[in-house]
Order: sequence, then C-alpha cells, then structure tokens
Amino acid sequence: MKFKIIFMVVAVMATITHAGQIIKNVYVEKLDNGVTAIIKERKDTQAVAIQVWFGVGSVFENDRERGLSHFLEHMLFNGTKYTKPGEIEFEIEKKGGSINAATSTDFTYYHIEIASLFWEESLRYLYYMTTAPTLSEKMIEKEKPIVLEELNRHLDNPKSLLWDTYNKLAYKVSNYKHPVIGYRETIQNFNQKLVRDYFYSHYVPSNTYVVVVGNIDRDKVLKKIKETFGSVKGKHYRPPKVPLEPPQTEIRKKIIRKPQVTRAYVAIGWQAPPISDKESFTANVLEEIFTGGRTSVLYQKLREKGLVQAVYGGYLSHRGTSQFLFYFVTDVEKVDKVKKELFKVIKDFRENGVPEDLVEDAKKKIINSEIFAREEVTHDAEALGYAASVAEDIYYDIKYTENIEKVSKKDIDNYIKKYFGESNYTEVQLLPESP
Repeated sequence: MKFKIIFMVVAVMATITHAGQIIKNVYVEKLDNGVTAIIKERKDTQAVAIQVWFGVGSVFENDRERGLSHFLEHMLFNGTKYTKPGEIEFEIEKKGGSINAATSTDFTYYHIEIASLFWEESLRYLYYMTTAPTLSEKMIEKEKPIVLEELNRHLDNPKSLLWDTYNKLAYKVSNYKHPVIGYRETIQNFNQKLVRDYFYSHYVPSNTYVVVVGNIDRDKVLKKIKETFGSVKGKHYRPPKVPLEPPQTEIRKKIIRKPQVTRAYVAIGWQAPPISDKESFTANVLEEIFTGGRTSVLYQKLREKGLVQAVYGGYLSHRGTSQFLFYFVTDVEKVDKVKKELFKVIKDFRENGVPEDLVEDAKKKIINSEIFAREEVTHDAEALGYAASVAEDIYYDIKYTENIEKVSKKDIDNYIKKYFGESNYTEVQLLPESP
C-alpha cells in the first residue's frame, strides 16, 4: 500500500476496550497505561516483524525543535539504561535479524525483522530503546556531527533541494513546509534538556503502538507487551490536529538551476484531501490510473513516446493537507512539451471523464498488489502500525481493499474536476545552469 488512506473520520481506536478485540485475525488491545498492542498471528511464515510506532514527526515540531524527531531517532540507538551503545544492533544482527527506524512528517517507528524464535528478546530490545534511552549530553554531542553530515549530503543533493523547495511553495500554514531533517542552526543548538523534554513529552504510552506480526503465540506476546510497555508511566499526549492549508487559487512556480544537473527534473502537484477524508481512496485509484506501471496512462503517453526518461506520481497522504504529485525526468528542451501533454491528459479526463475500464483495472491492480505484499510480515506490520498511529483507525488497514473496491468512475471523475485545475498547482523545475 504505497500511499494509504482512511475511510472513517471517527477513529475506531477509541472504541477498542481494555479487554481487546479481534478484527479479521488482528488482535487489538489498549493497555491500562494507554499503549495500544496490535498482534497478528501468522502460521504461514517462520519470521516475525516487531515494530513500535509513535504519533510524532516533524509536523509537530516548533521552531526550536526543527529536526528533533529525526535526531531522536539517531539518539535511541546510542545506548539505554540496560544496554551499551551498539549492543542491541550487534545482538540482533548476530541472530540474522535486521533493526532500523524511520522518521517522517507524521510518524516515527522502530522495527526489527527476525526469525520468530527470537521474538521475545527482540521485543525487549525495542522496549529498552523506546522507553529507556540514555539521552546523555555526551551522546548528543557525539551525534550532532553525524546528523549535520547527513544534512550536508541532503543539501548537496539537487533532488532534495527540489522537494524542499516544492514543500515551501505548497505549504504556507502547516509544518510540512519544513524538511524532516531540520536546519543547521537548530541541530547545532540541541541540548540535553531540549532532547529529553521532547522525548518524555511525545514518547509516552498514550502515543505508543506496539505491533507484532508473524509466527508467534498471541497470548504470550500480549503478556510480554504488558510486562514491558504496559509498565511504562508518562503524561497523556495525543498528536494535535494539523491545520489545513487554505485552498490554493494560484500557480506557484520556481525554477532552480544547478551545475551538476544534466537533465530536467520537474515536480507538479495539486492540493489533495488528508488521510481522514473518504476521497483519499479515490486518490489512490487515480494514482494507479496515472502512474501505476507500464500500462498506466502517463507511462503510455509520456514514456513510451520518448518524451520522458521516467515519470512517477500519485497521492502523497498526510494528516493535514496532502498532495497529488507528478514527477518526471526529461531533456530540458522537452519540458514544455511534456507539461502540455500532461495537462492535455488531465483536461481530457476533466471534460470527458475517465473510461470505466481504466477505473476497474486500476482497482484490480491495487487489490492484487496488496495480496502479494501481504506475504511479507514487514509490510503487514507497517500497514497496521501506520493505520493505528497516523490514521488512528485500525480499519484504515483492515478495510483498505474493501474501500478501494467501492471507488466508482463517478468518484474519479468528480475528484479530477474538484482538485485538478489549470491555475491552482505548484511546480518546481530543477534544470542545468544556463549555457
């Protein structure tokens, strides 16, 4: 599920009782301290995915904290109350497993994939990392140069500049306009008090989702989650609502030129509804129609005809205002021609509608893709964790294919007319320096 969406605005997570319930083979229970446990037994595999999700990301940072969600991700690998720096990674990798983490605008999560034989100690290690990190001043100072070097690589990458510029143009109200990695001046000023205050304000039980998927015994896993994560204390915190952007009524455009660039990289996008909007399902189907592989409309219209070297795009979902993006790579002299063809396709769909067979084929492709993706325990766990922590609705994942199936041609046609105008988009071009 590339960009997932939610059908019901009312969060089902709020209805989960402390006794827990089973929803299509997924067991969900909210523990007494606020932690949500999500467990899915799978006897078709010998693997297990263990993930801990938090409703925290760069969109919730204030001006002093820009980049702190990402910085904390680094810090949690720098030792805990119970382990030395590097010890957890060593133990997991020694057993053939993998451990990593990811920070985005709307969420942060930590994950281990390993043979199911080692689920218990893997769960315990994630418990240590996410509830009892050292967060020492020494480790903060040690990590700063590492993150700053990562920032340097980000700033040196012209494509990163393209997307940073796009977000600054597209977002005027919400913090999606800021890069997840933050800024040099904020990272340099991080100190122990700021880091600890942020951790103990956001990494709290009420904002924690523990997901275990694989060949395990549900009761044993639940018991261990209660003994570990269920014992944590902390003040109540729920992520605040992200403010929506005012409707865009003008074209926002910027051209960037860089000497190391030899081709044209172009991003064009329109405002789209947040994940809490029913129309998000429609956006997912439309994404498949436009850019879903070799049979997609834009691949046929642009790539097959030699107008672009590559074309991507789709619904980039957020808690707040989202984007429906198109991104293509082409020769500089072809940019205007590609844009003209793209807008011609959109105009034709807006005026004449999308053919019924394209809608039905796109839905089938999405549903079949999900079936194959579910073979991986990692994907299964990620889908559940994202649903619970970002959408705050477990049905976001469990009823995903059902709600894709409900999308109609009429829904698609209405979406295009509503969102894709000729004068309400954002565009950034990354081009070579002028000759």
